[in-house]
Amino acid sequence: MSQENALDRLMKKQKPTVLTRIDVVKESVSHDVKTSQQQDIMTSISHDSKTTLSQDYQTQLNPDAFETVRNTIRIESTVDLELRQLCHDERITKETFLEAAYLYLTENPDGLAEVIYSAQERLQHRKAIADYKRAKTMQQRFLES
Repeated sequence: MSQENALDRLMKKQKPTVLTRIDVVKESVSHDVKTSQQQDIMTSISHDSKTTLSQDYQTQLNPDAFETVRNTIRIESTVDLELRQLCHDERITKETFLEAAYLYLTENPDGLAEVIYSAQERLQHRKAIADYKRAKTMQQRFLES
């Protein structure tokens, strides 16, 4: 009965109103200013004849049109540690490593097929672990009640 009362109270509870901000900060970004390192990178990319990136991707390297998407990924802890160490040693980020690996694999279909097969096996393994953990939690809840 007390649960119904608590539920009713939560349903009827009014959220407090928040006044709009008066001191809104407007962000202005200058696309004309580039650091010398950014210019060196763009120059080395455009002059590197050994680059295996597709022509479509090279046209996307325009700094004014460059846009990224923020994602969160889950990686097995040992793989994450090794990947962090590799990226630290090579002075790159995990994101740029994943981008480059994907672009390389799209141009090498045999390697891409092997990676996809491995990814499917890892997915099945993760699903089995998740099922086990879910069953274990349900069993614990059943035993506690």
